[in-house]
Amino acid sequence: MKLKIGERFPDIELPDQDGQQANLSELVGKFPFILSFYRGYW
Repeated sequence: MKLKIGERFPDIELPDQDGQQANLSELVGKFPFILSFYRGYW
């Protein structure tokens, strides 16, 4: 998927640091955070 500048990121569900599922939309605005995707080289 390729987003254009200004386009909203789709709401996704990811595991948090405790392994519990969390929706991105529920986290935005609660505290500052950075969502980073890392493609490993292996």
